[in-house]
Amino acid sequence: MATNTLIVGGGIVGLSAAYFLARRGAAVTLLDTGDLEGGASSGNAGLVAAGHGPLPRPGLSLRSLRWVLDQSGPLYLPPRFDPGLVRWLFGFHRACGRSRYDRAIELLTAHGHPARVCFRTLVDEERIDCEYRPIGQLDVFRTDAGMREGEREAALLRRHGYDSEILNGAELRRREPAFRPGVRGAVLYTDRAFANPAAFMRALAERVRRHGGLIRPHSPVARLDTQAGRCVGVTLETGETLRADCTTLAAGVWTTALARTAGVRIPMQAAKGYHAAVTAPATSVRTACVLAERFVAVNPIDGGLRLAGTLEFSGINHRFVPKRVTMLRHGAAEYLEGIETTTEQSVWCGLRPCTADGLPVIGWAPRVRDLFVATGHAMMGFGLGPLAGRLTAESILDGTPSVALEGFGADRF
Repeated sequence: MATNTLIVGGGIVGLSAAYFLARRGAAVTLLDTGDLEGGASSGNAGLVAAGHGPLPRPGLSLRSLRWVLDQSGPLYLPPRFDPGLVRWLFGFHRACGRSRYDRAIELLTAHGHPARVCFRTLVDEERIDCEYRPIGQLDVFRTDAGMREGEREAALLRRHGYDSEILNGAELRRREPAFRPGVRGAVLYTDRAFANPAAFMRALAERVRRHGGLIRPHSPVARLDTQAGRCVGVTLETGETLRADCTTLAAGVWTTALARTAGVRIPMQAAKGYHAAVTAPATSVRTACVLAERFVAVNPIDGGLRLAGTLEFSGINHRFVPKRVTMLRHGAAEYLEGIETTTEQSVWCGLRPCTADGLPVIGWAPRVRDLFVATGHAMMGFGLGPLAGRLTAESILDGTPSVALEGFGADRF
């Protein structure tokens, strides 16, 4: 049993791992490059979307070609020379095949049920005040074609145990009067929830400290240190070395470069997402939703609305493209009344770690002992993060996690 553990990365996965390790008495030190506040775990849409499918899906790679050079499209890929991106895109295209998609759905839905329970249990047991509302989530459609696709996905997820209701336009507007008359309908996923991600992250960090864990912000790691085939700790950019029985690498998009320092291959790409926080319109939605054709998520938190989404594959940077935020507002206005009257309160962008096959990486690193990897959750990190952290702690302390990790290992690359 490893009792002295280092965690590299203060996103929701790393913070959850620190929490579950510290709660069981392990000595935990979490290292984060920043202050745990500005990353994708705090700025995401805030959806606890149990049963959410992977990013690659049948037909998406070809359908997205018309978007890639358009700064106002849901998927933006500015021209750049990056052989790693080319390989990733080829892998993404392969993962959009039906057989690979079906396998990914099987793996992700198996984790979705325990992830939902894990999230709610954590909120309840630790009395975390984060606007958590387990009242479902809406996938909303403006077109007949979109509605048919949504109904097919709902039927698929029902076969894996996820409940949903099909609402026509009139039924949707009776539930949520904010939707415009032209909206065709929605799928209500009754076992999903939503919350305020920044509030959740702040509270979870406080609980880690309460259980004895040490959090060191502004402590960027330069490399993983190995000796005789095992990871013995890390060296910070300041030159300080830290040693541990076990090291967990949960550094999001920075995992790829750090893993390489230990000879481990974790190929991922950064998918930049944006959000705009706006004031609530006169008639506002009360249930979090995804506006399907525009790929915009809407979450009623902080007294207003968070409009979130977009995928921008422009590398690891935080360059802000204003058109991406404009796209969120314009997309939301096609579905919701009053968006054009709202006032923008803040904007944000952050980097999601995406594997080409759409599956997270959770498991022991190949060929390097005492190094655990937990990353790559793309747009599913907020919902799956606490469970990933718990499974990390169980793998380290017990040897065997309570939910199988087959298919998620780093040895697949």
